[in-house]
Amino acid sequence: MLTLLVLGALLVVLVTGVAARRSRRRFQDSGVAFRCRLRVLGHRSAIWPSLRRHWSRPMWALWDDDVLIVRRGPVLARTTPLRTQPLVDGVHNLLFEAPRRCGSRPIGVVLRVWDGSWIEVAAATDDRMNVVGPYLAAAISDLPQAPVPRRRI
Repeated sequence: MLTLLVLGALLVVLVTGVAARRSRRRFQDSGVAFRCRLRVLGHRSAIWPSLRRHWSRPMWALWDDDVLIVRRGPVLARTTPLRTQPLVDGVHNLLFEAPRRCGSRPIGVVLRVWDGSWIEVAAATDDRMNVVGPYLAAAISDLPQAPVPRRRI
């Protein structure tokens, strides 16, 4: 009897894991998705009240026009659409409060959501073009300077 109970529990865990993986794959294949972490700057968002000032766990996100769609939850996948306005400061390097598991030099993008709250999105440097989405000019705001030849006098 105990072995049937254990096998049943293992079967439930296996089915849940497969369903979560298929759900994540489906989200990734629906567009140019990128892995990111989010946090609130300033007051809480009315759209996403559980988002705090500390970095969230790793999530997947993608752009659909000017709406950032964030996939939350490892098993029960929920999507949160964040309708944004143009970027404030563009893309900047996160040096001091860099979240873990975002690469060696993560970048941050500050977005203004339609309810007036400010949300910062952190991602790996390789995902720079995917993070800015429709606001392409923001991707070039913090690029490294080109080498300048010395001037001969």
